[in-house]
Amino acid sequence: MPATILLVEDTPDNLKLMTYLLRAYGHTVLAVESGEEALAAATTHRPDVVIMDIQLPGIDGYQALQRLRADPERPAIPVIAVTANAMVGNRDQALAAGFDGYITKPINPTDFVPAIEAHLTAALRGSQPARKKPTTTAPKSEKLPQRGRILAVDDRRANLTLLRSVLQPRGYTVTCAADSEQALALARADRPDLILCDIHLGNKSGTEALRQLRAVPELADVPFAFLSATSVPSSGPVLDGVPVIYKPIEPELLLSHVAALLTPASTG
Repeated sequence: MPATILLVEDTPDNLKLMTYLLRAYGHTVLAVESGEEALAAATTHRPDVVIMDIQLPGIDGYQALQRLRADPERPAIPVIAVTANAMVGNRDQALAAGFDGYITKPINPTDFVPAIEAHLTAALRGSQPARKKPTTTAPKSEKLPQRGRILAVDDRRANLTLLRSVLQPRGYTVTCAADSEQALALARADRPDLILCDIHLGNKSGTEALRQLRAVPELADVPFAFLSATSVPSSGPVLDGVPVIYKPIEPELLLSHVAALLTPASTG
């Protein structure tokens, strides 16, 4: 059976990325955003492991850990600290406080789940669907088909990491840019087959990135789609003549959108 994992994280982008990675391995994820919610969830659901951000609203991760350990009604649960504060000595401080593990942000999608599973029993680790060997009879050396080159533009690293973790295993090559200027330079250097651009890029708008790219003749016909976290699609499915993909989005639906945008004419 998959493990039940309590994830305590108040940053939406990090929460989405970590939840996606854990579920991809078959785990059940209970996501909360504060230390107080974590204490209640740990009592109600009895998770197999807790992933605890240290910087939290209300009580912080250290205080939440102390209360978890002090309550005899709660079983001893491995608690792993996750923090963006990677100063020298912070790891030792977290382990001395009673955390069972320590992970720094931004997380590495390749290493994140194995680092969590190191604190699970062998039975839970071994039962993950993602750990099964492929049943295909194709030779091991066979490479994934190259489906297209995608330029992802977003000023949040977690969003870019999530896009890469979904698209690259399916054979797409993903190049990342943090702003419109970097996107333009990368697109000129290596013409992409598709551009996925967040609508909000810091103090600028994704529509400005679209205008800059369309102004370059050799890039004017590159398929383009906006990514938006707007909960209610007030602008409709199209903005400035290009499609809008609304977040959060399930990986298979994202792949479906990308496949539809990458026409045979654009993937040569």
